[in-house]
Amino acid sequence: MQGSDSAVRNYVHKLKFQVKDTLLAARYGFNARNIWVFWKGTVQAWLVWVFFVYAGFLAAGDSVEARFTATRLCPVPDSLFMANAPSVTLLVLGSLLAFYIYMITALKVSRLTFEQLRGDRFFSEADACRFCRSNWKAVVVTPLVIAAGIAMGIIAIFFIGLIGRIPSAGPVLAGLLAIPAWILGLFLVLALVVLLLSVFLVPVITATTKGDTFECLFEVFSIVTSQPVRLFRGIVTGVFIRVTALVVFSLFAWGSVSIISSVLYRTSGIQGFGDTMESGFSRIAPEAVPFYSSIFNPISSTGHTDSSWGGPAELIVSLAGAAVFLVLWAYWLSSCTAQWTIMYLGARYNRDREDLLLRAEEEEYREFNRVYNSTSNDGDRTSE
Repeated sequence: MQGSDSAVRNYVHKLKFQVKDTLLAARYGFNARNIWVFWKGTVQAWLVWVFFVYAGFLAAGDSVEARFTATRLCPVPDSLFMANAPSVTLLVLGSLLAFYIYMITALKVSRLTFEQLRGDRFFSEADACRFCRSNWKAVVVTPLVIAAGIAMGIIAIFFIGLIGRIPSAGPVLAGLLAIPAWILGLFLVLALVVLLLSVFLVPVITATTKGDTFECLFEVFSIVTSQPVRLFRGIVTGVFIRVTALVVFSLFAWGSVSIISSVLYRTSGIQGFGDTMESGFSRIAPEAVPFYSSIFNPISSTGHTDSSWGGPAELIVSLAGAAVFLVLWAYWLSSCTAQWTIMYLGARYNRDREDLLLRAEEEEYREFNRVYNSTSNDGDRTSE
């Protein structure tokens, strides 16, 4: 794809559009702005989910105060909760809203990563939010359309089963439909795989192409069916480098907590800061994580260690530890989004020989010319 001289001159990315490009995911994911966006999105999704679950407990006639004492910030629905229709409805609604927050957050970070790959380091979170306000529909609607298609396929197989209940002729008719039902089952399996991968691909496709729902649907199915081996290799390569980077990041985080704990003990005589902070997530979610669950070594112990920290101080330090855990989780999500962004750019180039980064440069260059060529030297727009 030949571009203008200006576009080519500003074209600074170093992607080779090969599978090994996914090794860059760890570096592009380690961006303070992207991690911060995912950190906020995770907290928002978590709080929304917690609110709806507690509302579900209230609808089931349970004591919210007693539940909060037992489960705190990560309530776990029990059998009585799941047996109550309004509670289940609230749980589903809260889960869908939390999922929506995740998808929009992934769209923001994917757009930020895309601009990073273009070399634009001044593209801000506010710019990403404006982009989301213009392109959020495809991210929300595309997985719903795929899920609706799966539901229709299951309903069709259900009707074949009902046909089989017809006396005498029913089993024969159902038998005649066995091959069509098998073919439909193949499509359902493919659709389930596409639905799973759409969680990662749809935000990336929207961020890099500004495509509508139809384009996202076409791209998801096309990429999955035309380049499955490339996707598999990219996933394996990306996960390997991201796990390695996460381990290194966790070691640095553990070292920081250890230094702070040691200095505090020697200056104030208060011990247990590190243990309290490392086990912060299990302290604010005792029912979900009933054991020690240290951030940096989750299987090291089966109970909390003794600590001089207690009361409000313990709560504050535990929340700080949970915040550190969410930083590590936000990095994992940020690097995951970077990985899928790089993978899709490579898959699109490999399939169509189209460089979406260069296309964005061309579109920006044309928009620049359109705006400034339609303006006179005095600042007045010329008549069209």
